[in-house]
Amino acid sequence: MDSQMEPMEHGVLNHLMALERGGMRPQDQHQFERLEMLKVKALTLRAKRDQLKHQTDAIKILKDKISKDLPLQDDDNAGGLIEMQQSLLTAWKMQLKDLQRAHHLIGGYDLVECKEGKSVCVAFHTAFEGVYLDTYNMELDLTRTVQISRHNIPPSLPLESFAKQNLQKDLKAFLRTLSQNLNALAGRRQQVSLVKELVGSVEVMESNQLCNILVLMCTEQGETPKAVLCTLEYGDLTQCLPTRVSIESEDKTISESPQWKKNQSLLLESPAHTALLTMRRMGSIA
Repeated sequence: MDSQMEPMEHGVLNHLMALERGGMRPQDQHQFERLEMLKVKALTLRAKRDQLKHQTDAIKILKDKISKDLPLQDDDNAGGLIEMQQSLLTAWKMQLKDLQRAHHLIGGYDLVECKEGKSVCVAFHTAFEGVYLDTYNMELDLTRTVQISRHNIPPSLPLESFAKQNLQKDLKAFLRTLSQNLNALAGRRQQVSLVKELVGSVEVMESNQLCNILVLMCTEQGETPKAVLCTLEYGDLTQCLPTRVSIESEDKTISESPQWKKNQSLLLESPAHTALLTMRRMGSIA
């Protein structure tokens, strides 16, 4: 009988264990598999993090050498630095291609790859009030770093400062800043031309190359015509409207009069020629 009990007990124990496993497995097994999957994913992410950290450190070294104009090769890691240099140039070219595809959305410039991918030509288009004005061109050399090889950007714009700020680290920001400044400069120049063409009674007394200062001589309407100087200062060189307008005259009461306070607001809120034409229609100036 004992010999018969042992197989039976063994079978019962196995059956009970199977029932226990069957009762607990579905949820436990799912959690166990999920935990194992998360462990594998964590290991993969750590490896990826370490790889990215290594690449970031190498790129920092490379950028530092480039900024200091030091040789890129060394005996310890020449191949690695050359590889990172190629990666940087590839990234720049990819960024340029992205900009090229999206230029019609960004507006202001076109990009064309030239010299078998060794450089890119940028054409900056300027316009004011729906009228296309000047186009400026620039060639960027990509053979080592992004460098300006030639251009016809007006010397009044601080191109070197723009390049130092963003050319290497954020090409899109560099092109956007340059485009905004060129377009605003063209708009301010166009306003000066329109003032001379449309408002002949107003004399342009001063206007510099950057067109960030514009001094206009107006003649106030009245029994005794009086000369009034309007000085427009453009503190924001990315905009076509002035940030400050001052009114001066030998008659000190003019600048504080309600009419000329309104004229001052017009010059701040509208293009110069538009504001002056409105002032003439209102009878403020001749």
